[in-house]
Amino acid sequence: MDPRIEMRPIDAQPILAIRVAARQDELPAMMGALFEEVYACIERSGQAPAGMPFALYHSMEGGSVDFACGMPVAAPLPGEGRVEAGELAAGTVVTATHMGPYDTLGETWEAVAAWVASHDLQPAGAPWEVYQTDPGAEPDTSKWRTDIFFPVR
Repeated sequence: MDPRIEMRPIDAQPILAIRVAARQDELPAMMGALFEEVYACIERSGQAPAGMPFALYHSMEGGSVDFACGMPVAAPLPGEGRVEAGELAAGTVVTATHMGPYDTLGETWEAVAAWVASHDLQPAGAPWEVYQTDPGAEPDTSKWRTDIFFPVR
């Protein structure tokens, strides 16, 4: 399935996130616990997440991934411990929706990267994935939706 790819502006979004480094094969096992930690921090503040969880990828070099797991919030909140306050910056993104299991996300990322290159765009920050489907609530991996956001200039 070819993902629908488009370019559009986005507004800034306050977030809370935990940034860590790990081997790529460790990501699936780590993400759930990181999301739970961020969610608990948001809950202690009296707020609820303002959207679905995301992973922001700062770099992938030498077999190590520098990434952050986080959640958007309606208004800026202070961090707590290793949960840091931040923002997904306003700007222009190339976006695509991936339907299916996480182990095939690479195909959609490749399609996005090819689209960016074919339109002579330059990266303008760390890309991220938003996990629109909770795997605990939907066991059918073909129904899992992940939205990809690739900032460009």
